Amino acid sequence: MRQSAQTAEPAWISAHFIRADRYGIIPSDDLDKKWIDPLGLCRECVSFSGLTAPMSGPGEAPAGQGSRVILVQRLLHWGGRLGAACFVTGLLLAGPAHAMAQTPAPAPPLGPPSGPTDGREPIRVLIGLPPGSGVDQVSRLFAEALSQRLYRPVVIENRTGARGNVAAEEVARAAPNGNTLGIVTATTLLLNRHLSRQMGYDPQADLTPISRFAALPFLVLGAPGQGVRTLGDLIELLKARPSTCGTPGAGTAQHLALELLIRSVGARCDFVHFRGLSGALPELLNGGVQVYVESAVIGLPLVREGRVRLLAVTSRNRSALFPETPTVAETVSGFEAETWLALMGPRGLPDSVLAKLETAAMAVARDAAVVHRLRALAAEPIGGTRAELATTIRAQDSIWGPVARAAGLTTD
Repeated sequence: MRQSAQTAEPAWISAHFIRADRYGIIPSDDLDKKWIDPLGLCRECVSFSGLTAPMSGPGEAPAGQGSRVILVQRLLHWGGRLGAACFVTGLLLAGPAHAMAQTPAPAPPLGPPSGPTDGREPIRVLIGLPPGSGVDQVSRLFAEALSQRLYRPVVIENRTGARGNVAAEEVARAAPNGNTLGIVTATTLLLNRHLSRQMGYDPQADLTPISRFAALPFLVLGAPGQGVRTLGDLIELLKARPSTCGTPGAGTAQHLALELLIRSVGARCDFVHFRGLSGALPELLNGGVQVYVESAVIGLPLVREGRVRLLAVTSRNRSALFPETPTVAETVSGFEAETWLALMGPRGLPDSVLAKLETAAMAVARDAAVVHRLRALAAEPIGGTRAELATTIRAQDSIWGPVARAAGLTTD
């Protein structure tokens, strides 16, 4: 019973679209209706008889181009939601026979049997920081979006210890089939091998670069009421008298960023290392610590509350979250310091697997919804290629290695 195009359709009559381009069930070119969910089913997937089809959310276009879809129209005419559900189920169960008669065979698998796009077993992604940390929050957002690109579950596993080395070493020793990956920070890739000679692996030689997908800039923080309103004021203070600088830990990326800043302006500072910003806050507020450097995702709440003063951001460009806040480079020419997150795999990943992972990771970092959510976490998307990541590792290693040695840092 097809309704005339000129007839107004009641608001409660709707359509349900189900992706079927990879299953050859029922093609349809009638895609003029919005993607909505009259049955109240899962907006991310619908599964009947073992057929799983990713779906877009309400009002969104289907993922990919040229997708064939099932269009089940005006389901509520068939007796309400229960009748509609039965109608959809029956149609899907009958779909394979219809497809055999009128559609070609499904496309072959997207990758080799050991590739990341075949099967449904989860891809394990190991990170070296605890749940709830800034890196953990960004990593889980990335994993969720990557799963949708690869049509497989992507599961974050926290393996803390040894400044990220526990997780990274497990990835380095994993089978090179794409089933075990790691989200590795710049600290692990660039600093750890300069801080310790006791490592059981080489983070640059034993891991395969895939994509650098997000950067987490640092915030240079001062205390309200201490007479320091700008980075220039802070630099004058640090040069004028002995000062105390705070970081969330010796040998952290924040510590090295502050070391680089102090050395760049010719100042001196006594470093005190706290267990995070909450531990440093009393000393910062009472003047015992003149400056503290912290990741944006951690410092953002206190900045918004007005409890600390944001003096500058350490990234090359101004942050979209703090467009009025200058970068350090606007005062100290050429300065740049931030941590970033990269998807890495074990050495020896096949090119076919590596290419699929690289393409998916880049697409995630460039997705508008992901970009919006990343910036809400004070992270900036990158979406770089594996070649760009390898170049970045080599270039920044030449910067941070000398800083670590000049500061006399070691974990041995």
